[in-house]
Amino acid sequence: MNEFLNIQRIDENYLYTLDGQVILFLKVFPINIDLLTEDEMESKMDLMNIELSSESNQYKILIIPRAVDISDHIHEQQELKDLANDDISIYIINNRIISTTKMVENRNIRENEFYIMIYDKTKDNIEIDLEKRANSWISKLKNSGYESEILNKREIILLIKSFTIPEFARVEDTDYDNNIVRITRKGV
Repeated sequence: MNEFLNIQRIDENYLYTLDGQVILFLKVFPINIDLLTEDEMESKMDLMNIELSSESNQYKILIIPRAVDISDHIHEQQELKDLANDDISIYIINNRIISTTKMVENRNIRENEFYIMIYDKTKDNIEIDLEKRANSWISKLKNSGYESEILNKREIILLIKSFTIPEFARVEDTDYDNNIVRITRKGV
């Protein structure tokens, strides 16, 4: 039991709290709104309002700012460099790697991660109810042009850890079982 974080346990896609709540998390993948025209943006907002206006159950939206992770981009550039046959291509790719790294290092560049927390009190078939609600959210978001997915146990643990240790949020080589620090009262 983790009294400090109000976490009883995490099973599959669900977080069970000490105060009797069951929580399911959705990750919503962002889009670059800077690429939309004013009319497209307005249309997207109207569509989102229509889709979400029927939502009457409890939910919370979590927005978590993170430092931009360029490791995939750098890895991709390194692979291109390994395939390059001429000095000019290698020079261009090296400059891309250097300029991207400098851009991120010299600025405190952040990107937001978006999550929807769907929850309710523990009761019979709560997991089925939450899954139906999550699938409804996924459908509504898809109709609005957003992709989303239900978090699994490992991803829930990473999300929880990211509140206190942001660097942990992207660690891939960790044993996630029993990884949340346990704090209990003395004599319990």
